Amino acid sequence: MGMIRKKKLRADILRLNPREDACQIARLIVCDGFLWDFNRALEMALFRTFASPGISGLLARTGEFSRNGQKRYDDTSLLMLQLLRHGYDSPQGRAALQRINQTHAHFFISNDDYLFVLSTFMLDPIDWIARFGWRRLSEHEKMALFIFWRNVGERMGIKSIPDSLESMRRFSGEYVQENFRFHDSNRVVSTATFTVVESWLPRRLRPFVRPVSAVLLDESTRRAVQLEAPGRFMAFIVPAVLKMRGRWLAVFGRSGEPDWPDGCRTYPKGYMVETLAPASLLAVERKQRELPSESIWDPECNKV
Repeated sequence: MGMIRKKKLRADILRLNPREDACQIARLIVCDGFLWDFNRALEMALFRTFASPGISGLLARTGEFSRNGQKRYDDTSLLMLQLLRHGYDSPQGRAALQRINQTHAHFFISNDDYLFVLSTFMLDPIDWIARFGWRRLSEHEKMALFIFWRNVGERMGIKSIPDSLESMRRFSGEYVQENFRFHDSNRVVSTATFTVVESWLPRRLRPFVRPVSAVLLDESTRRAVQLEAPGRFMAFIVPAVLKMRGRWLAVFGRSGEPDWPDGCRTYPKGYMVETLAPASLLAVERKQRELPSESIWDPECNKV
């Protein structure tokens, strides 16, 4: 039954047009047993951005990851999953994009930094699935994911987005070569993020977080955040376990609607999109709501 469902879902994907149905294809890929893979790939994507001092410097100056690391992690994850789950032109997707744009408008971020972050959302899930997924993505699916994230980038006001996946990969490589270098802010933000991830685990497992991450991150990122290279055992066992998981899912895994997160550590009872923002921005918005002028938020508009 599981294999029949998998074949039907992939047939549904192939019937769709990547340019016109990018949102639906992206969602169906997640539904084809890849929610866990997308989450892990986007976690690694987020971490790779810390290797650029232009990005890590802003995050370190705001102190958001040091003071509110779990919330910033959850906010980013939930906003991205809102887009994948509902599409960028749905009411929920528009609310998520509005929140993303309001957050970014609160800070100065260069267009190249925006583009690099966008490139990680495009490329890292494709690369993760090629390495560890239970099946490879087709060119049809890769194109749909590229178009999905390109359309998200356009709605964020990002300029000069490359017109193909190959062009975006070239831009990403050039950005890494020009911008990835060690800076104290890289270490501050990456250490704060490791502390968040370690807090999820029993005490005995926490020492494995950094060695496992070192295996999954590329050498350029490791050097830029001064993360020790993995030992031979970890370099062998981590990919082996992940590939074994993929083979198991190829036989026994099921496709269909995943358990989309409606809550998380920061919001165990659920959340509203307008709460997914840095504490400093939320404080500004609270003050604005206290003024006699019209509030900038209608809380009923963005409920999840």
